[in-house]
Amino acid sequence: MLKYFFILFFSFGFIHIKAQSENFLVTIQVLNDLKQPLAQAVVRQNEEKKANTNSEGIATLLLPKGKHILVITLKNFEEREIHLNVVSSQTHTIELKKEKKIAEVVITAKEGKGLTSKSVIDRQSMQHLQPSSFADLMELLPGGLSRDPNLSVSNRIVLRENTGGPSSYNTTSLGIQFMIDDNVWNTNANLQTSIDNDQMLQAAASRNTTAIGTDMRTISTNDIEKVEIIRGIPSAAYGDLTSGLVKIERKIGRSPLEARFKADGFSKQYYIGKGFLMNKNWSLNANLDYLDSKQDPTDEFENYQRITASLRSKLITKLWQKPLEWRSNIDFSNNIDKKKYDPDTGYALTDSYTNSNQRVSFTNNFIYKLDAQSIFDKLTLNTAIRQGFEKIEQVKLVQLSGPRALSLATTAGENIGIFPSTRYVAESSTDGKPLDLSIFAQASGTKKLGKFNNQYEIGLDWKYSKNFGKGQQWDLSTPPSATIGTRPREFSDIPAWQNLAFFAGNQMSYNLNQHKFSLYTGLRVSKLLGIDNSFAISKKIFAEPRINFQYNLPHLMIGNYPLKTDVTLGFGILYKQPTLLMLYPNSRFIDYAQVNYYHNDENYRYVNFMTYVQNRENKNLTAAKNIKKEIRLDLSYRGHEFFVTYFREDLNNGFRNTLQTQINSYKSYNTAYIDISQWGENGPDLTNVPYETIREFGNYTITENGSATIKDGIEFGYTSPRIKGINTKFTLTGAWFKTQYRNTVPVLERPSISLGGSSYPYYGIYQSDLGYINENLNYNLIVDTFIPNLGLIVSASLQGSLYNYEKKDERIPEPISYVGLDGIIQPFVESDKTDLYKQWLVRNVSVTDNISTRYTYTIRANFKVTKIIYKNLKTSMFVNRLFNYEHPYYFLGNKIERQTGNKPYFGMELNYNF
Repeated sequence: MLKYFFILFFSFGFIHIKAQSENFLVTIQVLNDLKQPLAQAVVRQNEEKKANTNSEGIATLLLPKGKHILVITLKNFEEREIHLNVVSSQTHTIELKKEKKIAEVVITAKEGKGLTSKSVIDRQSMQHLQPSSFADLMELLPGGLSRDPNLSVSNRIVLRENTGGPSSYNTTSLGIQFMIDDNVWNTNANLQTSIDNDQMLQAAASRNTTAIGTDMRTISTNDIEKVEIIRGIPSAAYGDLTSGLVKIERKIGRSPLEARFKADGFSKQYYIGKGFLMNKNWSLNANLDYLDSKQDPTDEFENYQRITASLRSKLITKLWQKPLEWRSNIDFSNNIDKKKYDPDTGYALTDSYTNSNQRVSFTNNFIYKLDAQSIFDKLTLNTAIRQGFEKIEQVKLVQLSGPRALSLATTAGENIGIFPSTRYVAESSTDGKPLDLSIFAQASGTKKLGKFNNQYEIGLDWKYSKNFGKGQQWDLSTPPSATIGTRPREFSDIPAWQNLAFFAGNQMSYNLNQHKFSLYTGLRVSKLLGIDNSFAISKKIFAEPRINFQYNLPHLMIGNYPLKTDVTLGFGILYKQPTLLMLYPNSRFIDYAQVNYYHNDENYRYVNFMTYVQNRENKNLTAAKNIKKEIRLDLSYRGHEFFVTYFREDLNNGFRNTLQTQINSYKSYNTAYIDISQWGENGPDLTNVPYETIREFGNYTITENGSATIKDGIEFGYTSPRIKGINTKFTLTGAWFKTQYRNTVPVLERPSISLGGSSYPYYGIYQSDLGYINENLNYNLIVDTFIPNLGLIVSASLQGSLYNYEKKDERIPEPISYVGLDGIIQPFVESDKTDLYKQWLVRNVSVTDNISTRYTYTIRANFKVTKIIYKNLKTSMFVNRLFNYEHPYYFLGNKIERQTGNKPYFGMELNYNF
């Protein structure tokens, strides 16, 4: 099929070249609406074939026989487009109308019309939105809705999903790469897991970022000039991602001293920044940002603070008589989560949780331009070094219900434990020092070969991550939990993470009469370095082909104005490599008390353990793979812009923690036979003490490629021109999302019953775990009015969901196999359903497992206003949920009234340019 496509394509090219052998003179006279000639108007067929009108308004072009489109432009006049069928020499008179300019502001995201689907958010849009962190910008994407900021928990990003699935499906957010000023924000060395996730209602678990990628709370928007969020297939230059790419471009160049203060119901934010012009070729930008947030303003014992500072330099100079642009940035960020109990609640005063995260980075970007005739006319070199200083500190009062025994062993085997105090203060910490290095080198060029215009790139991308922290630390005699299953580990002992990639790509464009074709083909090849040969991934090379194709149809003239139509298709394979924590998790320690002898006299207390150490490394772990496909239609007519995109994403081997088990054995001594008269320095004499050998399941978890996230959806958007007279613009965006979450590897479960006073002796191995189908249709209609004479921007939005549909998959009750205490996996057969023991392996699958819930429509009204008060002083305010309605829905025949989320959320800010 591909062979025939190329034959057809080049046949058209041959016909086109043959037709060009005969040219005709086309004369265009350009007049204004008073029939007066217009000089210096540009008459253009393309960038190579164009002419300017003379004093009589006349321009001439030699055009081959066939159909052509000419575009006539002149400053302060409306653009005109004419369609010609050239069969002989001809003359045309064109009238240009005076352009009636309307002052324009853009407060929404702009949809890119290039080869991949992306949203572009500029400074003006962010100022009107009044965000507290990068998470607020997600409202501007197709299908995005406004949400109250929640800065007391980590904020993960999701693209082309409604709210994202459970934590076992976090690969979609981990696979979204952030880039700031063309340098990757690497999180692969993030090992900051809490030792006690359950403390203070899982305060640590809700702030964990090891498996979600970038925490959007940590990114301030105050110094951002532009954001590109690529939802489609990026070029081959970008890798180690599956779901999307976020490119952040910060302010650079001269700017006045700017100050911003924002306050809302959850936080206060302060910002100051300035751009200096040192000379005509060198500029410096400096800024400082501080955010103080309390999720509950009445609770001063839980808060989040963010401090960011940046110094950015841009120098334009020459190297060997060629222009060289050098951008250098120094950045600092400090993020602190704190939580402790209010002493008035009666809880222990000692309990507290603090998570501090500091990062210092130094980046240098070089862009060197060569002669246009060179094979490569631009060389790019980006280098970055980032050092993090991260620490989780936890203090907890532990009160045991009775005497408990602890093992202090750090190796496997028999060992003597201790009896700690039944009441003690446990102090623990996780110290991380992630170091991230990156080098990105790219050579690009532009060449025309025949009728084909080519823009090509080739390059190398190297990323390095290593954590030099002290790791998880606590006193083994006073652990945060009496049943803790790990031991202290230093992060510096973990090998470094390295990824080396080579990429090449070419964007080819071809014009055939009124048709234009653009095709990007790229390939990225990557490999993890420094991985031990025992890991299967150490031998794998990952190839990622990327293809984007766009067809610009001939313009259809409607009322002397062109209707522009573009059709774009994309296909790509993208990989996200496992992180350091996935490759090298901490070992699991399982302690079995063989002798637990507690005497009133502490001199005769003795506990003996058998300790097993389970390595949790999964040697078969590989990169998560996402296959992306999309097709997009773009229409444009007289300032009306419309797009609709259908996409499909298949990620079938995402990362997931799965339960594993092994059979452990230990001795259980009968302590009634211990003779304290035979007590020695190392405890009792166990020679004549009878014991029983016990076999038990030892459970642990590993990371597997065990989750599937399948996305289907349709994104759409419409933007009107700003209506004259009332300066009002309408923007409608929305999306239909359908996401399926399922496990792809068998799961272990054991019935929570005991038989004969003993634990159940089998684990069932089941094909399916809980799966989910989430589907919704969101909309967002924004009406904004700009009154330049008053310096006033007013916008109102109606947004919500037409419906939300949620459904859990029906689980299969019977296991596919089972494992007993002999460690042998046996198939589950029909007769096992009536076996005295094995019948309990048939799960009680509730009738509610497969019940679906369809929520009806919601309507929410938001209001925002920005006003210039005096010269450079500007104020903004917003009210979200000024009106909120959630239509009742029916569940199992019962009418459910919804009253959640009806409270308005409001805030205001002041901006001053000195």
